[in-house]
Amino acid sequence: MIKVDLDSVAETIVTQCMRVKPGEVIWVAGGLFCFEFMEDLAVAISRQNAHFVLTPYTDRLSKRLLLEPDIDFLEHPPRSSMELARFVDGQIFLDRTEDPRIFQSIPEERIGAQRKSRIPVNNILLERKVRWTGMGFPTPEKAEMYGVTYEEFHDMFWKAVTTDYQDLYTRGKAVADILKHGHTVNIATEKTDLQFQVTGRPVFIDDGIISEEDMSMGDIGNNLPAGEVFCAPIESSAQGRAYFDVAFYKGEKIRGIDCVFKDGKVVSVACEKNEDLFKDVLSHSHGQKDVIGELGIGLNPEVTQPTGYVITDEKIIGTIHIALGENREFGGKNESSLHWDLVMMHPTVKVDGTIIMEDGDLVQ
Repeated sequence: MIKVDLDSVAETIVTQCMRVKPGEVIWVAGGLFCFEFMEDLAVAISRQNAHFVLTPYTDRLSKRLLLEPDIDFLEHPPRSSMELARFVDGQIFLDRTEDPRIFQSIPEERIGAQRKSRIPVNNILLERKVRWTGMGFPTPEKAEMYGVTYEEFHDMFWKAVTTDYQDLYTRGKAVADILKHGHTVNIATEKTDLQFQVTGRPVFIDDGIISEEDMSMGDIGNNLPAGEVFCAPIESSAQGRAYFDVAFYKGEKIRGIDCVFKDGKVVSVACEKNEDLFKDVLSHSHGQKDVIGELGIGLNPEVTQPTGYVITDEKIIGTIHIALGENREFGGKNESSLHWDLVMMHPTVKVDGTIIMEDGDLVQ
């Protein structure tokens, strides 16, 4: 496996991605399995003469917090999270789950209730324009679940995280310039024929850095690995069918997802495997959970193969993803407890009839 200088990665996140300023308070949350990296982030924050709050989780704690409280309690936002949301200046949240399979026995009703409790917290953070970085973290358990070796999973992830951010911006700008002047987007594969409108919607480049330009446009967050161009389609505009080969949820594989959209909303779903699970997630989510929320186009050259880990899969060059649900943070109108990215391989994408991707190849 490649050797990763986590202290250097933490320094980059704090000084370049988040651009932490003296006196700020940064909320860092993540799984106990990556606590040493959380320590690196805390030290990097302190080197900027800023302050930190650390919130570690374990899989055991996350599972018990879902199973043991009354379900009515789960629906209410934690007072501690509400108070933190009112005064922190930034968030860095790492993947808190070491093995997603631990959640397979938990009723979706309970997961949906806890997800609902986050809406008021997210509303405060959104209203205050609190910037954030969300980052995955590879583990042997995830690699086993996705059916890849830990070495290839680990190496691809960290190469993608440490890729050239300026290169991502350059790649992204060419695509974004077409989208931001576009009106109608058509997406096609052998089993997909989808059309929607993006007229007047801002278009963002996730290049790993939250710049002043990003902030002025309302883009307050980024993912690591970075590498996509994204926007919020007009919510009522999606018409047609979209087919996604696979998605993972709670460590379970959902195959052959066929979504039919009418006036922006998913009106029917058929899956080749685990259809009930897909529908269960939607039925126990809240708000505009089944309305188109995002178009994203992958741009990271270091993500070379799909694994099932969405935060990397959606960055593969030659893919797009369509999200359902929440999208207010990047110019949309959906308020929802759900934001579910569904990745599509090898599509052809047209903007006002001009091909920008053909069978998964970006047109330069």
